[in-house]
Amino acid sequence: MDPPQAGDSCVSVLSRGVLLERMYMPYLMVGYAVALLLMLLGCGVSVISVPGLRGVRLLSWSFACALVGALLLAARPFAPTWLTILLANQALFVAMLLIYCTVADILAAPMRFLPWGIALCVAALAGYAYFTYARTDLAARDLIDSTTGCMLCAAAAWLLFRHADPAADDSVAAPTLRILTRCLAWFEACMAAVYLLRGVLTLLFPPSSFLHLDLIQAAFSWVNLLRSLAIGCGLLWLALCSHRRDLHTLASTDGLTGLLNRRAFEEILDRELRRAGRAGSSLTLLLLDLDSFKQVNDSFGHHAGDEVIRRVSAALRRSLRPMDALARYGGEEFVMLLRDLPLVQAHALAERLRVEIASLAALPGNVSITASFGIDASRPEDSPEEILRRCDEALYRSKSRGRNRVPAWT
Repeated sequence: MDPPQAGDSCVSVLSRGVLLERMYMPYLMVGYAVALLLMLLGCGVSVISVPGLRGVRLLSWSFACALVGALLLAARPFAPTWLTILLANQALFVAMLLIYCTVADILAAPMRFLPWGIALCVAALAGYAYFTYARTDLAARDLIDSTTGCMLCAAAAWLLFRHADPAADDSVAAPTLRILTRCLAWFEACMAAVYLLRGVLTLLFPPSSFLHLDLIQAAFSWVNLLRSLAIGCGLLWLALCSHRRDLHTLASTDGLTGLLNRRAFEEILDRELRRAGRAGSSLTLLLLDLDSFKQVNDSFGHHAGDEVIRRVSAALRRSLRPMDALARYGGEEFVMLLRDLPLVQAHALAERLRVEIASLAALPGNVSITASFGIDASRPEDSPEEILRRCDEALYRSKSRGRNRVPAWT
């Protein structure tokens, strides 16, 4: 056998160098796929550990689609073009659209962008097919990828920004939920800007090869990899915080009316009394009880009684200011916490509520319902039990003097 020549050695080394360059993108995609597989396993554990966790199943599908896309891109040197270009990129687009759906599901928001997102993915697929078979143009495909990614990230960011301040509540998860939603919104907005920047740089410096990435495309690939992992972890955290808030809401809400229940109201009252004591201010408590409500249940049944309770609670809710608190305190008893409202104005509010309740029409059986009230303002060093006792005594006086009255504590 002839000994190897110096020229042969140089050719061999050069060939190995070219092969390593051509395998750079597949190696990157394999690493990306491994990270996605770990995130997919994390989603599975979350679903099993916390039943009813909103959005995580969609997030799992997003990771699965991204995993398929990454593996197909890694197979670019060995598999057909339709598989490694068209199907691979379409899987990545679907994964990004599912991120938007995950955000909407976690925040219980309507998926208004979904039809547009589907149309966008179909248009991107058509563009990829044209610039792959009709006219080969790598720069055009990168521009399609950048435009589609920018719009999908912008849609998720818009949804997060619109829901970045969930309805005010007193759960321990609410502050974390607000901060996390805002951070994720800015993160997705930044990623939309990165996609836009990539498109501009692609126009200025068109890529020459997919397998041998230039600095721009390589940097973007790493950023996109980190983005997928970061948004996945952030959405898992968001789902857990949202689930925790939902559990708190369920535990503190009356099932029939959607108002606060007694336990939750007493917690708020205790906190507000301490705050008022420190600030040297006062708050007003309004207690009301529906008159002769037992006759409604006896005459028309409990379903009719439930409907009356719902109608009255809706009337009370309409008169509630954002700073106030309203609860169903007992069977047919309601209580309102009125912050920074003088006793005279609270008395006028109760009078308006009394008239509104008495004028409710189209109740079951065409019954007429009235309510008796008890009102009092807090005093220094008041406890929840003390102010509730005084309101209850005022309510008892309303009942004993003929019902359908609004006496103030004297």
